[in-house]
Amino acid sequence: MLKVACVKIPGKGRGVVTTVAIAAGEVVERSPVLPLSLTDSECPGLDAYGMAWTENFDDPVPGKESCVGLGYLSIYNHGAPPNARLEHHYDTDEISVIALRDIAAGEEVTYDYVVPLWFAEAAE
Repeated sequence: MLKVACVKIPGKGRGVVTTVAIAAGEVVERSPVLPLSLTDSECPGLDAYGMAWTENFDDPVPGKESCVGLGYLSIYNHGAPPNARLEHHYDTDEISVIALRDIAAGEEVTYDYVVPLWFAEAAE
C-alpha cells in the first residue's frame, strides 16, 4: 500500500501528501535514483529535479555526482521546518524519506533542500 500520493498544492504546483498517518521515524517512501553526471542533471527539463548524490563527497564518483529520484522522490517540496528527512543508500542507489515527527493523513510531506533556494517559498 502506498503511503503517499502526488497532488496539486495551491501556490506550489505538485507535492506529496500522506494517504495514511505516518509515525515519527517511519519510512514514508524508499525510492530508487538514477545517478547522473552533474552536467547531465543540469539539462533543461531535469535541472529542477536533480539532487546531489556524491557531489559532496571528498572524491565524488565520476558520472554519479547528481541523481534524479524515481517514485515521488523528485516531487517532494521544500519545507522550513520540514517534517521529513532524506537518508541516502549509496550501495543500492536509493533514498528513503523518513518522518521527523508524526504526520497526519492528508498532510504534505516536505524536507529541507539544504541548498540556497532558487524560488520564492510559498506562504503556508
